[in-house]
Parts: sequence; C-alpha cells; structure tokens
Amino acid sequence: MYTNPMHQQGPQGHHGHQGPHMLYQAEPNWQHMMKHKRDALMHALHPHMGRKIRVTTIDGHTHEGVLINADGHHVYLNTDPHHGHQQGHQRPIYTPAQYNQILTLVLFELLVILLLA
Repeated sequence: MYTNPMHQQGPQGHHGHQGPHMLYQAEPNWQHMMKHKRDALMHALHPHMGRKIRVTTIDGHTHEGVLINADGHHVYLNTDPHHGHQQGHQRPIYTPAQYNQILTLVLFELLVILLLA
C-alpha cells in the first residue's frame, strides 16, 4: 500500500469515515483480460519499432509518428512538427527544441493503431 508521507491520516480514516471505503473494484476477470490485451498489443507493436504509425485514442484523438518504444503501459511516438507541410511552401520557424518531440500515449487508451510505412 502506498501512503503519502506528507498527509497524516487520523485513526478515523478519510473524511471522518471508520476504516477504508471502497470507491471502485474491477470485475474478477478484469486483471486476466487486461494482461492478455497488454501482451497482445506488445506482440503486435514490437516488430514495427522505427516505423510510422497512426493511433486513435478512445477519446477520438489521432496522432501520427514513428513508433520508438512500447513498455507495456505507454506507447512512445517521435512526432514530426513539419508533418503536412508541402515542399516549396514556406514553413514556420521552429526552434531546435521542437524537433524530435516524443509523444507519450497510455497503452490502454488506444483504440486503433495503423501501420503507415
């Protein structure tokens, strides 16, 4: 159990309640199912490290970038700030800090993962 050393809890627990109060409990098979899904995602992603992908989150956000890592909890994309600019058109000025940006996405919030290149 993690406890925050900066927060002292009295003998009554949180907000005057006696003992712990259940806020959420996953369904019994949830842990097995989530581990299975995580393993399947990792198996699908690892052969494609270094390749360009597009991901869509459960909230409908879409991101494109080069898959540089997946660790079982997050997917890391190297995004290109110049993506979408056509050759010959003037591009905005970018500082060196804007190159090679790494976008971290939560693995279990990804709904669709497409291999682009």
